[in-house]
Amino acid sequence: MRILPKFDPRVAADLRRHWATIRLGLICAALTGLMAAVLPKIIELATRAIQEADQLRDKGNLTNLYWVSGAVVVLFAIRYWFTRGASFYLNVAANRLTADLRSRLMSKLLSMPVSYFSERRTGSVQSALTNDVVIYQTAVNVLRDSIEGPIKALGSFIIILVIQPQLSLAAFAIIPLLVIVVQRNAKKMKAAQAKVQSDLADLSGTTQEMLQGHRVIKAFGAERNVISKYDAEVNATLASQERAAKVVSSLKPLVELLGAVALAGLFIVAGYLALRGQLNVPKFAGLAFGMDGINSGFKAIGSVSNTLAMVQAATTRIYDEILEYQEPAPLAAGTRTLPAFKGELVFEHVSFTYPDGTVALRDVSFRVPPGTSLALVGKSGSGKSTIADLVFRFYDPSAGRITLDGVDILELDPEWVRGQMAIVPQHTFLFSGDVIENIKLGAPAASEETVRRALEQAHASEFVDEFDGRDVPLLGERGVRLSGGQMQRLAIARALVRDPKLLVLDEATSALDAKSEQHVTEALYESMAGRTTLLIAHRLTTAARADRILVLRAGSVVEEGSHRDLLEKNGVYAEMVRIFNEGFVSENEVF
Repeated sequence: MRILPKFDPRVAADLRRHWATIRLGLICAALTGLMAAVLPKIIELATRAIQEADQLRDKGNLTNLYWVSGAVVVLFAIRYWFTRGASFYLNVAANRLTADLRSRLMSKLLSMPVSYFSERRTGSVQSALTNDVVIYQTAVNVLRDSIEGPIKALGSFIIILVIQPQLSLAAFAIIPLLVIVVQRNAKKMKAAQAKVQSDLADLSGTTQEMLQGHRVIKAFGAERNVISKYDAEVNATLASQERAAKVVSSLKPLVELLGAVALAGLFIVAGYLALRGQLNVPKFAGLAFGMDGINSGFKAIGSVSNTLAMVQAATTRIYDEILEYQEPAPLAAGTRTLPAFKGELVFEHVSFTYPDGTVALRDVSFRVPPGTSLALVGKSGSGKSTIADLVFRFYDPSAGRITLDGVDILELDPEWVRGQMAIVPQHTFLFSGDVIENIKLGAPAASEETVRRALEQAHASEFVDEFDGRDVPLLGERGVRLSGGQMQRLAIARALVRDPKLLVLDEATSALDAKSEQHVTEALYESMAGRTTLLIAHRLTTAARADRILVLRAGSVVEEGSHRDLLEKNGVYAEMVRIFNEGFVSENEVF
């Protein structure tokens, strides 16, 4: 019959990485449990010494009591150091386990495909890095209690056997019941804790959404509706936590109740033995403490079951959902690089369908010669952003092929491919920290001169120098200390500092005022010289500046040519221009 649940092999492997430190802690914990098991014998000796002193009080002999009292002090002094050692080494191991796991999780997450995050709430993933990791480290506590608890229980039983063999039967009779109780509780706790972890992940996701969208919530006056939804999730989480609490709370008192039953049986058997002259008060005192030691040991074992159930739930989320996640359709693992990459980009009959079945591109073909620009225009959902995603190898084509300088992109190392490119997104994301850290994100070895030149090209050097009078101002979370235009210009500088061969501009000037837009637009077009450039255009003026224009509709190419050529064709693009010129829609509404 198994008392303790078996460790998940993945948890065991993680613990082995820190085994040297854990082993020291477990040795200390084992000695602590052993010393606790010796206590019943000391109680017997102390009671006997007190009884002898009472019988010999006329002589005033307390020598034996002095010896026993001294032994108690020495025992607990030694136990203090072992207890302290167990706590120190196991805490160190737990912290190292946590640090190692967080690093592995982040490394894995950053290697995940874009589709992984599009299918999950960010808060749920974040919950694994916070809540689940904190619970996971308690596996070290499981090791401690699984060593200290059984040693304490078994040691106490042996002491009872030494003091009075007949009374050990009372202790032995209760042990199978305690084992059954612990096993049943562990099964219930595993299911209950899995639900708690799942609910906490959902709640974390909702919390993050509401904090990020607080401006929208306030703007629409939706506070009551949002709070109502949030309260519902809080209450659902609370309900699962309360169900888990019922399972946890039932174990300790049940173990105590069984211990009390065993102690009552001990009293009765002790009474019969006393009548027969086979038991005295000192032995009984030691036996009573021995039963308490068994009871205490099984409480620790019960704690192991509960904690291990929590660890297993966290392990499932950490490993199954992240560390051991297998991509349904992994990217082709190309290894080639192009020493003299010129920047030619070609799509040959490319089609693409997202994992959820949404068709994004249908038989798309085009060629962008080195150093030229191509504007992608079309309504939302026409496939413009998907083309950029395929170029960056966030996804691989479902059909057809993409080539760089004539080489299939699937044969090329994805990291090398991205190293030749840079993007200025429409919605800028900046990291907490200073300006220089953000600028050098993709080019950590960039010199100060290179950074300064990129800032000047993006017309960002002026406000960077004036920001608090420093060259490296702190931006705050996601650049909250900057205006939208300032953030956009830093994003442009971040792209230019890499000196990319292929540049993707997702309407990079959309957040700028008229004056800044004019300066930055000129700087961008100057920087495009010698670079292959994809322009995801949302405005006619942007599209018109490109060498060629690709008009997309529902994932298919409907027209291609220069601005002048497309106007002469009098097709879809010309109709867009006509609608804009006649004032029916604004420039931003054309595409």
